[in-house]
Amino acid sequence: MKLLALILVIAFDRFLEFFERWRAERWPHRVILDVFDQLAGLVGATAARLLVWLVLPLALFAWLGFGGDGVIGWVVSVVVLLLVITPRNTSQINRDLLDGALKDDVETVDSAKRVLFVDTPVEPTEATTRQTGERIIVLAFSEWFLVLFWFVIAGPAGALLYRLTDWLCCHADPREESDDAVGEDSRLLRWQKRVHALFVWPAAPVFTVLMLLAGSFQRGLNAWRGDPDLGRVHGAQNDFEAGSIGLIARVGHAVIDVERADECLDENACLADQRTWYRAAHAIVLRALLFGLALVAVLTMVGWVP
Repeated sequence: MKLLALILVIAFDRFLEFFERWRAERWPHRVILDVFDQLAGLVGATAARLLVWLVLPLALFAWLGFGGDGVIGWVVSVVVLLLVITPRNTSQINRDLLDGALKDDVETVDSAKRVLFVDTPVEPTEATTRQTGERIIVLAFSEWFLVLFWFVIAGPAGALLYRLTDWLCCHADPREESDDAVGEDSRLLRWQKRVHALFVWPAAPVFTVLMLLAGSFQRGLNAWRGDPDLGRVHGAQNDFEAGSIGLIARVGHAVIDVERADECLDENACLADQRTWYRAAHAIVLRALLFGLALVAVLTMVGWVP
């Protein structure tokens, strides 16, 4: 049942344009944060954060457990996945980036980069070709693969819990202007950031292996090393998470074995040349996801995944 849900969700993402337009509104993200802000004004930020973070996943787990067997469980799984995958609509953004580079449309490319580099210290207009290509891969990991990974491990409750953690750990507590603690994270928010890093940690090597299989295996294997500095460039929120994100970015760069791939990484090269790198990054992401589906199919056949 999980395999069928994954196939259907990926098909929706790839082939239904209206689904992309609907998702581009990012309303699940906005609704969750609005509910949190409203609850924080009523019961306090800590209680509101706990309620928004845990109530729905615990209810789903109590109802469906780790699997979600039966027609109802399958429908719920598909709906949950559709609500929490790729909230930035990165699939469409990546296509806009490729089309803009092909047509030498600087405005379209810059617009795509502004979306890709949200929540990172990188200035989008100054992002190098290498950083942009790595960002495509890192976002595929965080917006696609992590959701699917935790769905396979813990069912729809696991996928929802990961995404709620991702959204809430990036959203500060509402504070009064007179509050002396403005700018400081609450204790629960700091714990959420640690939990988010724990969600990332076991999935990162799995995605890395899939990229090795999908791209240049030996180059990627030689680059296998956690890189906290690179992870922080791509928006990691603590050192533990930075190592995992840095690993994805390093190996993602290495496995893209295309002619002249590194020639213009740090130069303002023509967009047509940059497109080679972006297209290769996009292709690696798609092939890694397909390898992941094949892995889930094998595990389903041997009975390890319901």
